[in-house]
Parts: sequence; C-alpha cells; structure tokens
Amino acid sequence: MARLRQQHPQNYVNSGNIHTDFENVIRYLNTAELGDKTLSELMATLFNEEGVFDGPVQMRLDATAGIQYRVGQYSGAETGWITIADVEQFRGTAGASVGNVEGPFFFGRKDMLVGGPLASLSVTAAGSNYATVPTVTVAAPQEVTGVTATATATISAGGEVTAITLVSAGSGYTAAPVVTITGGSGSDATATGVVGGAVSVLGYSFDPSTEDIVVYRNGLLLHETTTANTAAQYAFNTTANTITLATASPAVALGDKISVYAVRAQSVTNFRRVDNEISGSTTLVSFVHTDDEKILVWRNGILQQPGGSADYLSSSTSDTITFVDTSNQLTTGDKVTVMTVENQSLKTVAGMMFEDEYTNASGFINFGKIAVLDNEIPQSKVSALATTLVNKANIVYQQSTPTSPSTGDLWLDTSLAPAILKFYEGTQWLETSPESSLPTFVQTNANQYVRVNGTGTGLQYGDIDFSSVVPKTYMGAANGVATLDSSGNLPVTQLPETFSTVSIPFFSVHEDSSANIGNKTYYLSRIWKQTIRIDGLAYKLSSGTCTLQLSVDGTAVGSTFSATSSLQSDNIATVIEIDGTVASKRIELIVTNNSSGQSLEVVVAAATVNV
Repeated sequence: MARLRQQHPQNYVNSGNIHTDFENVIRYLNTAELGDKTLSELMATLFNEEGVFDGPVQMRLDATAGIQYRVGQYSGAETGWITIADVEQFRGTAGASVGNVEGPFFFGRKDMLVGGPLASLSVTAAGSNYATVPTVTVAAPQEVTGVTATATATISAGGEVTAITLVSAGSGYTAAPVVTITGGSGSDATATGVVGGAVSVLGYSFDPSTEDIVVYRNGLLLHETTTANTAAQYAFNTTANTITLATASPAVALGDKISVYAVRAQSVTNFRRVDNEISGSTTLVSFVHTDDEKILVWRNGILQQPGGSADYLSSSTSDTITFVDTSNQLTTGDKVTVMTVENQSLKTVAGMMFEDEYTNASGFINFGKIAVLDNEIPQSKVSALATTLVNKANIVYQQSTPTSPSTGDLWLDTSLAPAILKFYEGTQWLETSPESSLPTFVQTNANQYVRVNGTGTGLQYGDIDFSSVVPKTYMGAANGVATLDSSGNLPVTQLPETFSTVSIPFFSVHEDSSANIGNKTYYLSRIWKQTIRIDGLAYKLSSGTCTLQLSVDGTAVGSTFSATSSLQSDNIATVIEIDGTVASKRIELIVTNNSSGQSLEVVVAAATVNV
C-alpha cells in the first residue's frame, strides 16, 4: 500500500480534494504489483481485448492420475498439475454395481498331449569312415510344450558308431523321434529311440479361489471328485501349477489328448458341478437347479442331448434329471456329471470388470444382460410396437405346406434340395425367384444352364454341348490341331515330315534296243524345287549279274547292291536325302561288275519331305 497516499485526509470540503484522493486510488489500482506483474498486466493475462476470459488454464486426462488441471505457464510438460478426480472416482469405486450380467463363463482352454521322456537310444547302423565324433540330433517332441532330448555318439577306432548315449531324456514324446547323425566325415550311421512311460503330470495354471476347472481326456469328461467306488480321475496342485491324471480307469497312455477349461467363480456365476456314481438300476439323478439355469449332462464322460426324444429331461420342480431311454437305464458304476453352464437370473458385477468383460465392441451392454421392469421404457419408445408385431411376417421352416397361412407369410420349403423360399400372397404360395417361369432346380442341376425346350414352349435345364469344340489345349499338340503363324500359314514345325512318296523306275530295255547292259552310268531322274529322301531299291536282271549304286550329279552315294535274276527289295540302312530346292539335282544309276547282264529293272523308293 506504499504507493497509495491520501493527500487530504478528513478534508473533503471541496471537490478538488476529493478528486485528488480518488485519482490516487485509480493510480494505485493501475500500478499495484503482484510478484513481477502489475494488476493491469495480470488482468491482460486473464482477458483478451474483447474482455472475454482467456486465462492460461489447462486440463487433461492422465491414465494413471485421473482428471487434472493447471493454471499459468510452465516450462515443463509435467509440472504444476493438480488432480481433480482420480481414475477410481470417475469410473466408480471398487465394489459399486455397474450392471447385471449372466454366467458362468468358460475360458483359458489348453490342449495337451500325454507324452513321456526317452528311455534309451540305440544304434541301428554303425556307418563307416567317421574320423571324429559325429553330432546326434533328436527330433522335437510331439507335445509343443515338451523338451527336446539330447544325446552324444561314441565311435570305434575303425570309424564306426558303436553307441548313442542319452544326455537329456527330454519330455513330451508320444512316439519314437527321428534321430539324425551328421558330421564326423563319416556316413550311413542310424539310430532309433524308445519312449519311456507316459507322464501323467501336466502343466496348467489357475486360481482355485476364484476359478474351477473342467478336464477332458480324448473327448471324455473326467470326474473331479472321488465317488463311492471310483477315485477322482485327476487332481491339481496350484502351487506347482500342475494337473495329475489318475493312472487307472483307464491307464494313461502316450498320445492321449487332454483339454482343460477354467470356469469363473461361483460367487459371480453360480457355477456348480456334481459328479454322481450310480448304484443299482435307475433313470433318475438328483440335481438342484432353477428354471433360470441351463445345465449340461454327461454320462460316463459323453455329453448327453436334452429332450424327450433324445437322452434326458430336466425338472427344476423336482430337482431331477430323468434319462428317457428305459431300455438303456443307468446301471451300477455309471458316472453322471451335471454342470450349470448359464444362469439367466441377474448377477451383480462390480468394479472395472464391466469395461473389458461384459460390453460389446461399441461399449454397450448386451440387451440380454439388462433387467427392464414394467413401465420403465417410455411410451414414445414403444408406440405402435404392438401393431408392428401383429403385422410381422411368420417364417415357417418345414417340408409340408403350412396350414392356415396369413398374407405375407414366408415358407422355406425344405422338401426341395436346395430349399426354396416361398411367399404367401393371400391365395397361393409363390416362389421368391425373380423369374417365376424358371423351373424348380435340384442338386443334380448343378453346372447346367437354362435353355428353351425343343418345342419352344418353356424353359428347362440342360448340359452344355462341347462335343464339336476342340479344347484349346489341343492346339499345337501332336494329336491336336495346328496353330497358325503371323501370316496365317501352318508353322513348319507342325507340317508332316513326308509330303508324298514316289517310285523312280528304270528299265534298260528303254535305254537301249538291246536288252544287254554295260558298265556305265544310267540317267534316272532330275529333281528341282524339292527335297527327296531315298529309302530303298527294288531290282532284278532277266539273266546275268551286276553291281548297282546310286549317284547324285556324278558322285556315288549310299551302298552297293548285287543284282541277279531274282527280284530283291532292299531298305537302305542310311537313307539318302537329296536337296534340290536351291539347285536341281541329277539322279543316276551306276552299273559295275557286269557279267552277261540283260534287261535290268530298277525301282527307287523315294519320298518328298518337308523343307
């Protein structure tokens, strides 16, 4: 207050004195300091030029601390925050009722195989040439949580594997594993293993104070409690987190499949389980339950079906389970297990379970879990609901035609395969097909198409006729059809090697007036713009002998042939190909070693080939 000074205390006889002191008050208000800021500077911080509050106030939601605020400017992002409400406060205190849900709930399924350790490993083939000790690798166990066994080999001075020593027996083996021997510069050594006895202790973790467990073996439910004549079929140890299977009734075997479920606490779900052992012959088993509770019943580990035409009927009035097949009554030693698996009565759920357990993906409670009493829904929410329900279409699922249908009813006719949906328009049932003229289809019409019948009076289903169509895969195939090149011609590779065959004849009587022949070269033929292949010769003389050989343009080609008065037809071992496509070629017959040869007759077997 040092800056505020009254100039005329108790002396306001004139307006000048009043004015002077009032001016001092205004001057103080404009210059008063708070910290390093005057009052006017502080006001400017809190309000903008229009006089609207614009103070440096921040709020945030911290996942750990809750809802927080701070006022002012801070250099650190985590400095100055004051908590308004912590997480527990705005979400509800522990134990508060946040909704109603059903139960119980099965969870925590774990599937396991009964396995065992390896009892031994033995050499089945010693192999050879091992300079150093090879590596022994044992395959992993069949049970995924098992431990792989380890082993070492011993070799002889001669380089053979003489023994396999089991270092670690492993666990979880249901059958003999594959044993691989590698390295050591040798080869061909093999070994096999023997699995020991089945291990009845399996790992499973749960809290017995809040949970129960259900155990299946090879699909059969196991008894949890000891009955009059039968011990419990399993026990659990929550300290070691294990389940121990009973070794009898029946004995535990390698490869047995074990499935375990956890069940939520009875305090939340009202889950109950009763194991019964039957004494005598009966059809009744006692089990206290209400109409709100749904139950499951097992007989000797096999799940039973409810209903008068199935396995059993349940009665909450008499608290009994009645097995309906009197020809297959329960007998001494039969084991019956009953569980509650759904409770439609309301159960209070407290705390944070509401958020992550009992709402859908959008955060809403499922309608079936909410209790709505009479007159709790506003009238506006249900206006015209009764009329709407009365006018709703009835849907019938059966083989026979529904009796006394109402307009708008739907009928799924299961007498047809596949079933057809039909609509009742007041007088008759109509198929809901967009085209009423389509014939009714059955499973045998699969992959058929709709076509006009032969008389043109209706539609029918038929197979597509591909008998005149050549499959695309046949194009270019050896037994198919030819493709065409870019010019529309057949590719050379698809042309036949032989276009045609021809016989080139020669008769000496035509060459000379005398039938006698001499040692000389005779003209046969000339080819041009073609390639021929000579495959054989047929030849004879009327008398005498001579030697024959073909020539091309004066050059002898191929083998020689001895002609006599006997007709001979010889295939040429190495065919003679003559290319006359570029230049014409003269084909000749050379006669040598003639001895009184007369009337020579020769036929050359030739073929025109693809060029």
